[in-house]
Amino acid sequence: MTTPNRYVFPGLGLAASVAGIERISDGMLYAAAVACVDSMTEEEVAGGRTFPAIRRIRQVSHTVACAVIEQAFEEGIGTDRLSRADVPDRTALEQVVFKKMYFPSYAPLVDPS
Repeated sequence: MTTPNRYVFPGLGLAASVAGIERISDGMLYAAAVACVDSMTEEEVAGGRTFPAIRRIRQVSHTVACAVIEQAFEEGIGTDRLSRADVPDRTALEQVVFKKMYFPSYAPLVDPS
């Protein structure tokens, strides 16, 4: 069973981490939910999916984080790491959030040869 938590909370955490948001408002939760739905592809909607495909979780988390940060700016909720001046438009915000995302890279412990 798929739950919205697996899509919304990684994006909320990413937004809080990147922007230094200390308090998540109801408006930010709503923005996260809308961003999750808006990130669905036409194929996913046509296929009757309720949520995006899990293989796109990183992309969805990025979209959710950007929406949450924008909502924090709109509500005037302080962020101690990022300000509207740092990211004057959505493209700049998307780039900053992407640069701050963690990309795991695992090195083998044993030489496979």
